[in-house]
Amino acid sequence: MDARARGLQSSAGDVARASADSARAGGCARRFREGAPVVRCVLDSSHRGGGSTGGEGDVVRGIWRGVASRLVEDAAIASAREESGTPARLSSLREWRRLELAAMAARVCDRVIFGGALMLLLLAPWFYGSDHAGALMGLGFGVGGLWLLWILQIALAGEGRWAWSWAQMGGLLLLGLALLQLVPLPVSAERIPSPEGEILSWNRLTRDPAATVAAMARLVLMLAYFSLLMLSTSSAVRLRALEMALLGNGAVLAFLGLLNAFSATGPVIWSFPPGSPSFGPYANRAHFSALMEMIMPLGLARVFSEGWARRGASLLLVPALVVMGAAVGVAASRAGIVLAALQWGVMPWLVWRGRDRARLRSTFLRACVLMSLAIGGGVWIGGESLRERVLERFREDALAVRGEIWRATLRMIGEHPVFGVGLGAFATVYPRYDASPGLRYTAEAHNDYLQLLAEVGIVGGLIGAAFLSLLVRTIWRSLWRAAEPAAVGASVGILAILIHSIVDFGLRVPANGLVFLSLLVVLLRLDRGR
Repeated sequence: MDARARGLQSSAGDVARASADSARAGGCARRFREGAPVVRCVLDSSHRGGGSTGGEGDVVRGIWRGVASRLVEDAAIASAREESGTPARLSSLREWRRLELAAMAARVCDRVIFGGALMLLLLAPWFYGSDHAGALMGLGFGVGGLWLLWILQIALAGEGRWAWSWAQMGGLLLLGLALLQLVPLPVSAERIPSPEGEILSWNRLTRDPAATVAAMARLVLMLAYFSLLMLSTSSAVRLRALEMALLGNGAVLAFLGLLNAFSATGPVIWSFPPGSPSFGPYANRAHFSALMEMIMPLGLARVFSEGWARRGASLLLVPALVVMGAAVGVAASRAGIVLAALQWGVMPWLVWRGRDRARLRSTFLRACVLMSLAIGGGVWIGGESLRERVLERFREDALAVRGEIWRATLRMIGEHPVFGVGLGAFATVYPRYDASPGLRYTAEAHNDYLQLLAEVGIVGGLIGAAFLSLLVRTIWRSLWRAAEPAAVGASVGILAILIHSIVDFGLRVPANGLVFLSLLVVLLRLDRGR
């Protein structure tokens, strides 16, 4: 409970005790008149301090504003009754106890909501990236339960606030477009030319209604989680807790991934079929690298801004960053290695630009040495086979297969330009456009931007473009104007995954999507508080 909330509770309690004493002494109205100005001051103070959005302080302030209002009302009634000779009526002490219990319960609900949202975020990568039905169902039940707690908190507090942003608006617009794709069209719509030579499936815009419904369910889950985290992460302490939790979880995942990779007796945890391009809990090593490249900038910004030799959390971040960098090297994702190296090289300049150039050069050199030791050391320790595999990965024509997929996707966009083939329907429609020798099956376009255009057309593309423009503008403000390390780290992490999404689909893994949303929460919260 913050200082203002404690003051409200103390003032209300003092007046309540004064009321009880005066009732026994027969001086109710006189004592109420003395206490009423104090309570009015408390009430005015609570109104002036109610500018934050969500959080424990708002919950408690809301309850005690109600208490103060009730006291002022009772004071007026008591005064009037004394003047008219009518005995004054006091509120029961049971009412005060009920209000105090309500404040305590609302405070507990608020803490449980934040803790639960944080726990879902941290556990999601452990269950194979939550990219399967069981994990998604668990996430859905968890988010739903936390929303019920939020409703209970509002009922206890008697009021509540909503944390609204352009990110939620973009998600809702995309959800509305997907719903439109499911709506049955008029009979005349059957005359719309279809590239497959047949009428629209179920007379709808989407080519796979079941896949569109499944994609909508995922989108609703992500929107619900994002809104919940925006509501509960309402203070600097909680933002710092979110930042440190992400870094700690990333370091542990990276360490266990390295342990799996170097184990001579087989996987220690997270088993996959032999020959699978997996690393850690992810079936695709590129998706694990995407997770690391979103998390590492938070630690890099914190270390470079606070100094290498500072004791405490920052000192612990250095070995954690080395472990995560080594895991990126061993995972051998080309985009992951390149983006991680860029992050380590660019972060010192972002943090120290405009300051002492000598210190900037020193910090940059330290970052380069540490990055080389982390990524290069991990590859070297992995032995000859790992070194050869990494070199072979860079010798491969990275865009050969992806180029064929992208050309097929462009043909799909050309024939469904306005509304697309349906959200989530890419995998169903793709084989009809694959012109490469032999049938190649792929569920993703390996380019999130092309796949978005293919699935939701120009209409959805405009929604996505508006979202990206607002996101980039917020990132620009954070990088060039904000001094908060968490804002710089979140911005660099978001930029990294946006670039990686040009050649991959890491954001379509639910665990990575949750981490992306958590970085967006950090960015928006710090941008609003600046």
